[in-house]
Amino acid sequence: MRIATSLAFILAAIAASAPAHAQAIEKKAITIAVAAPAPQLSVLPVVLAKLLGHFEREGVDVTLQHFNAGSRAIESMLGGSADIVAGAYEATVRLRAKGQPLQSFLLFGRNPSNVLGIAKSFAPNYKSPADLKGRNIGITGPGAASHTFLNLILAQAGLRPTDVTPVTVGAGPVAVAAMRRGSEIAAISNLDLAITELAMAGDIVIVADSRTPEGTRAVYGGDYAAGSFYLPIGFAQKHPGTLQAVTNAMVHTLKWIAAAKEEDILAKVPAEFYQANPAVYRRALQSNLKSYSPDGLHPKDAPGNVLSAIARFDPEIAKANIDLAATYDNSFVERALKTMN
Repeated sequence: MRIATSLAFILAAIAASAPAHAQAIEKKAITIAVAAPAPQLSVLPVVLAKLLGHFEREGVDVTLQHFNAGSRAIESMLGGSADIVAGAYEATVRLRAKGQPLQSFLLFGRNPSNVLGIAKSFAPNYKSPADLKGRNIGITGPGAASHTFLNLILAQAGLRPTDVTPVTVGAGPVAVAAMRRGSEIAAISNLDLAITELAMAGDIVIVADSRTPEGTRAVYGGDYAAGSFYLPIGFAQKHPGTLQAVTNAMVHTLKWIAAAKEEDILAKVPAEFYQANPAVYRRALQSNLKSYSPDGLHPKDAPGNVLSAIARFDPEIAKANIDLAATYDNSFVERALKTMN
């Protein structure tokens, strides 16, 4: 009896220490194209999954490729240099309208985290978004989530996208530099760390903020699907074990973030993320903690709100017959959660 009991105890201990996935990992070395610089707060869960060792513990060797724009990350994946993109979920909707069947299998950002800031030189004359008519507005890139965010704010003021001139400024330090060059840009639609650095320095005045659920609903009208992992459906069908391992690692990370204190997170990120200004990073982290998904699931109404938002300004998407259910799959996250609850 003692031998049987001991054997059962050993087997239980082995099962508890093993990765949560039950199927073989078809491809153990994968590359994730991240649609943002590493210090950008919108992709913090992806960076932390690597830093915390969760990918490695799940049996996958992950390389992160960082880009300044989502379009570059997508190019890397479609060109074969990367397997998965960590970027805006709305890309799956946009590319499906172009006949490219991409699918999101995990959501790490539930709020878009885009912020509209008015340049300090223009702020005294700004009363509402209607005052942006005829102005140059900085965005991360054409068709990016920051562009959709800007268009929705303009629409609330009765303006069309063509009533302003969007200027690509990228993200991170390049976006900060673009705003500080002078009076060429009246406002900027961007993310952290750039937004917090500009706001704390007095370079911009924040007038719309989707880093919180309340700010997101004010602009988008409901729940949203922001940062996600997506890839061609063909890859998912051939590598379900690999995707499950990646999903497990990310769900572990999201749960860790939800339970962590600011100091815990600050202790894990590289010092270079502070960009020589720890106060900026800390403030930006505080502003973005509510934007991360607590579990990795796509909320029920979120994909539909994304489609509605971008279809308002993209005739091609508005007339396309998009099977929204095919743009995301919650099953990998659901399996991961069952093993962790």
